[in-house]
Amino acid sequence: MSHLCQVSAIILTKNEVCNLERCINSLQWCQEIIVVDSGSTDGTIQLAEALGIKVFTHIQPPPFKISEQRNWALENCQLKSEWVLFLDADEIIPPDLAAEIQRICSANNQEYNAYELPARYLFWGKWLKLTQGYPNWHSRLLKLGEVTFTGGVWEHFSAGTKVSRINIPYDHYANSKGFGDWLERHNRYSSWDAQKVVDFLETGKTSALGTERKLKLRLLAAKLWFMRPIVRFIQMYFLRLGFLEGITALIFCLLYAMYEFMTVVKIIELRRKKSGLPL
Repeated sequence: MSHLCQVSAIILTKNEVCNLERCINSLQWCQEIIVVDSGSTDGTIQLAEALGIKVFTHIQPPPFKISEQRNWALENCQLKSEWVLFLDADEIIPPDLAAEIQRICSANNQEYNAYELPARYLFWGKWLKLTQGYPNWHSRLLKLGEVTFTGGVWEHFSAGTKVSRINIPYDHYANSKGFGDWLERHNRYSSWDAQKVVDFLETGKTSALGTERKLKLRLLAAKLWFMRPIVRFIQMYFLRLGFLEGITALIFCLLYAMYEFMTVVKIIELRRKKSGLPL
């Protein structure tokens, strides 16, 4: 690996043998690449080690929270570099973004200690630029020792971070492990989301929603929780002009309406349990 700048790349994994090598190949410009695994059984750890990558294992008690996994990595991986880049195994850093990250991290700019990056969201080989409302900003690059994460499943930089943005996207192969994996992940996300909404409905406290990021939007979604599936579909397919991106976008929008429906069902179930009603 060339050491053009001081960046440690951390890849969070669980059963990512089909994605990992592509991700690692896009990070060869980093000073070090580290995998933090949360219990793979498909050979992910063995593949990483065969590619010369140091692997740490950290298995959280459920529910899995990305913010806690990232904070654990920052504290426990003995990182060598001043800057840390987080990437998921189904993502890659294209050369133009790699060059910009190297430029920023080598500039010794004291004004910012963290950067958000946009994602090119690829579904069935198509970039759903309109459907996903590009650019969506994700908390990915930070200065070690100065920045941590919060937010649980929907992670973001902690309050007080001096954040800027890099306007070059990374690529996210969002459906690379198929519908079964998508369903498993969004089953987990919907459980988290439903619990937050129920907590808010019971207490009336916005802090129950767990994050200051997009708080107004999350507050509205919590108050109008029963309308979420149809509102999400209208937002993505019509208001964002997703219909211009063909049948792929239609399938994708239906998937996310289904995710919202899963959340609604779980909210109803949680409220019925608390009222002593049968499921």
